[in-house]
Amino acid sequence: MKVIMDADCLIKLTKAQLKEGICAAFEVSIPSRVRAEVMVNAASHPECAIVRRNLEAGVLAEIKGCPGRVKGEDALLAAFEGGDYAAIASDDKRFVKKLRLLGIPYITPAVLLLAMVKGKRLTVEEGFSALDRLSHMVSDDEVAVVKLKLGSLRDGR
Repeated sequence: MKVIMDADCLIKLTKAQLKEGICAAFEVSIPSRVRAEVMVNAASHPECAIVRRNLEAGVLAEIKGCPGRVKGEDALLAAFEGGDYAAIASDDKRFVKKLRLLGIPYITPAVLLLAMVKGKRLTVEEGFSALDRLSHMVSDDEVAVVKLKLGSLRDGR
């Protein structure tokens, strides 16, 4: 599945040490504007250096050609409309609300993790462990729902 990711989602997955696994399981791209947003704080945030190395190694794909000073959200929307992406990956509540309104499919960090378990990229127990690393950065509701789904998968339901 091809997804295009915003800075918020990218940084959270990096901090939780899940980005490489997500990038191996999904074809992940970011607009150059999102790259710029992430790199703004590179000196004080070690996860920015990791993102830079991932881009250089081709783990993440960069979508070039964002117009001028467009915001990351607008770059995501433009790239989604112009590309063959299944969803936009974001954890920004305001942006997710906008995506819902526009009828654009989206996926959140914890749901990406759940998809990895369902796709047999992680065991259920690895999924629980990964969710624990991510849980302090995403909403309690998202964590609760994904825990329920992981429990169902563990129990064979």
